[in-house]
Amino acid sequence: MLVDIDHLLASPIFDPNRCSFGFHLFHSYYAIGVYVILLFFKRPYNIIGLGLLLHMLTDFIDCLFMYNTCSSCLENAPAQRLLEAINKLLF
Repeated sequence: MLVDIDHLLASPIFDPNRCSFGFHLFHSYYAIGVYVILLFFKRPYNIIGLGLLLHMLTDFIDCLFMYNTCSSCLENAPAQRLLEAINKLLF
């Protein structure tokens, strides 16, 4: 998806121990707010918003898996407090 083009702005471009949720521009909390607003527009914008939100959900699930296997890898992650709170609820 084009939403992952923001990975090209990061240094390094790929880091296996980095949670993209909350780190990259199009994966930020502000961007997610825009994706929610897209749900209230007519087609095709609401479908695009839904797809982007599902992409954010899968990235967040990836971050949760990463947090469970290597919590020290995400010590400086922008979404660390959110990951800790959800991890406590789930496990």
